[in-house]
Amino acid sequence: MMTHSLRLLLLCLAAAVSSFAQNAVNMPWWTSDVVHDLGLTPAQTQQIHQIVRTYRDRLFDARNNVQKAEAALEDLLNDPEPNPAAAKPVIDRLAAARANSTRVFTEMSIQLRSVLTIDQWRELRKRWSEVQKIRKGDTQVPP
Repeated sequence: MMTHSLRLLLLCLAAAVSSFAQNAVNMPWWTSDVVHDLGLTPAQTQQIHQIVRTYRDRLFDARNNVQKAEAALEDLLNDPEPNPAAAKPVIDRLAAARANSTRVFTEMSIQLRSVLTIDQWRELRKRWSEVQKIRKGDTQVPP
């Protein structure tokens, strides 16, 4: 009974941490169709590509660290007799990896935002919101 409760607790913790790691800032808009007709100048497009290239390795490393930590947690959750003492450092590692991933992505996002005018930014946010609604199944996009 205790083993089942511990597994349930760890699963809930993993789900909670995962949901906190997802945020509205994490949107790869620079590679999506929403950037069309934003009126980006060639210089802006070049700056965006340069910023993404600059952050690419850090983003890959951050994502890989999250995946490794998630795999370690999954191993603990699948253990027939999970060890709470062994779980704490794995949970801490996963939380730190997700925090770092969010930090790197957010730093890059701020850099990317600084390339856009306020009008381009507002239009981008509007279009991205519409894309998210469609992805969630709400096919009624405002005109």
